Amino acid sequence: MQGIGVYDSGLGGLTVLRELKRCFPKEKFIYFADTAHLPYGTKSLDQIRSYGQGAGRHFQEAGVKALVVACNTATGAALDLLRDQMPCPVLGVIEPGAKAAHQASKNKKYALLATQSTIDRGLYQAYLKDLDPRAQVYGLACPQMVLAVEDGLADHYIGRKIVWEYLDQLPADYDTLILGCTHFPLAQKAVEDYFKQKKRQVKVIDPAIQTCLDLAETVKMEEGKTGKTNYYTSGEKTLFKEKLEKIFGERVRVGNWDF
Repeated sequence: MQGIGVYDSGLGGLTVLRELKRCFPKEKFIYFADTAHLPYGTKSLDQIRSYGQGAGRHFQEAGVKALVVACNTATGAALDLLRDQMPCPVLGVIEPGAKAAHQASKNKKYALLATQSTIDRGLYQAYLKDLDPRAQVYGLACPQMVLAVEDGLADHYIGRKIVWEYLDQLPADYDTLILGCTHFPLAQKAVEDYFKQKKRQVKVIDPAIQTCLDLAETVKMEEGKTGKTNYYTSGEKTLFKEKLEKIFGERVRVGNWDF
């Protein structure tokens, strides 16, 4: 087996891939974006689990040595299924994110920005309460943030306005905010600017960082070779390729995986 598989519904998982490439520059990665079925956050549990199985079959054929489910919604809905299906370790992003948030928080009050599916599944809430029964989690579904990132508006005034309007809906007593959708680190500057404007000290958690640490403890990483990433999508390739090149600032090739 070779390489690390990275699975997401769209562009969001690129924030996880970016961190993985930074931590493991010699490793081979296979990134799959299931853009044909985007967004996952509004889909039923059965639908998401079916998409996960389809993605898992492709990663099995590719022979990856580990799979990172770089999507909070898919982690919550299909992580158990993928762990049963795959012959290699499968990591999600929710447990690492909860762990990092717990370590960062002083008052154990958390805000969670995520999709409706992730909020409803309640896994962040459960993990945080397992770590400390005093934990209070204010969950807020933010579907328009997902769409803003997918449309390339994270750094645009429209995206910023969307982010700030969501943050205005939360109470003001949390000290740690979890970016509980892998799209949201692409809008992290707008989040941090909000807290600066409000003169609040809030720790912003990107679960990708802890996910990399957990992955390093799970599998042996490649050494001494030049890193390489192969990209695949289930949807339209040209637009996805353009977005990839804008984010990473380099030319890429994109293949199709259908199911």
